[in-house]
Amino acid sequence: MFLGVPRSMIVRLGWTSAGYGGVQGIRLINNVVLARLLTPSIFGLMALITTIRTGVELLSDLGIRQNIVSNPGGADPKFYNTAWTLQVLRGLLLAIICLALAVPAAHFFRHPELASALFVAPIFFIFTGFDSAARGLVQKEMNIARMSMLEVINVFVAFIAQVLLAIITPTIWALIIGGIIGAASTLVTSYLLMPGLRHDFVIDRDSARQLFKFGKWVFLSSIVYFLAMNFDRLYFAKQITLSQLGIYGIARSLADMVSLFVLRASSTVLYPTVAAAGLERAALRQKLLRGRRTLLLGAAAALGAFAASSQSIVNLLYDPRYSEAGLILPILCVGVWFGILSSTSDSILMGLSRPAYPALSNAAKLVTYVVGVPLAFYFYGFIAAVAAISFGEIVKYGVLWAFSHKEHLHFGRDDFLLSLMFAATVVLTGEVLRTLGFGSGVEGLFSHLVTTMAG
Repeated sequence: MFLGVPRSMIVRLGWTSAGYGGVQGIRLINNVVLARLLTPSIFGLMALITTIRTGVELLSDLGIRQNIVSNPGGADPKFYNTAWTLQVLRGLLLAIICLALAVPAAHFFRHPELASALFVAPIFFIFTGFDSAARGLVQKEMNIARMSMLEVINVFVAFIAQVLLAIITPTIWALIIGGIIGAASTLVTSYLLMPGLRHDFVIDRDSARQLFKFGKWVFLSSIVYFLAMNFDRLYFAKQITLSQLGIYGIARSLADMVSLFVLRASSTVLYPTVAAAGLERAALRQKLLRGRRTLLLGAAAALGAFAASSQSIVNLLYDPRYSEAGLILPILCVGVWFGILSSTSDSILMGLSRPAYPALSNAAKLVTYVVGVPLAFYFYGFIAAVAAISFGEIVKYGVLWAFSHKEHLHFGRDDFLLSLMFAATVVLTGEVLRTLGFGSGVEGLFSHLVTTMAG
């Protein structure tokens, strides 16, 4: 035990941090290098391609890996082979759907180059369809070290491929083909997670029934999750230029760095811990309290310091073509903080086999986006629309808090104090940077938004 946190959780969080740090370090370097080699419009087009491909994938999600983790019989060969067989069939179906959508999507978004790119995207679905069930089994066993090491390898392979291809051909194909090489690496390494694990094409009726019973809510949740997470990109793709979309994508990827760590830690540590605990609510809350607090304490400090220095970071890493990302990033970070709080509640409720709650909270977030983003864009412009996106995260958190309270697993007082720490870190770091001659303090972070709304 350390400060009341179980040693096993500290070890898992340590491996999660190390793996995530390696992955995000490589991705950040990759992003910065590619930004020097490619134009913002190429990043914008790739953001749109990725959004469409992810949408096709999530709009048929049955939560196969989550099923393996949460189901008591997930390690039974009949169960995981049934899950793997359904995953393969789903991958082939998605490949066909993506081919059918290529030309209509190019016409809808008025970017003809989309069609040829989406004709190649089905390769991703075939690779992910044949991924080994070992990924779910290793997560169930909470073998974070092995998962983390292989993920770092896969991201490094994609990094090398994309940079080399961008040097050879500074076009969208450098990102697409490099991504395919990365997906192939992920497929191969998934079979190295548990050497000797045998896969057979099997559909056991009882296992399939359990998969679909759990998966129906995951399916609904994934539809809403995709629309909630990607509404901004889909909406902006019709309203702004590809170059502006690329700059926004850069800001989003930077803002998500901290939130993705907490999401990863929640899914690899909190989710399987809750699923395996089998405790009453009061005992479970006590078991999770210190670990969750430790995780979010670090996130509040890291995100607060990052938000305060975001403009300086953009100016340091990117050339002037991407400077507008520095105006967007602080606004996104506010929403990211509430997204971080939500991600821990998501994983806890999923571990309790309550997939309906995350689905409904994402629905509330989506409604906020559908109503708020177009109105903000119409009356006040792009920056105000970005603020509406952050507000959607606050709405989602509020709904999840209500559901967590219903399950007697709420952490409201903790979240309030942690949010104060996040705000205090932003203010303190901003003032220190202003004293050192970097930036104009906290008011400078949001001055463009304030001016936009006042105008």
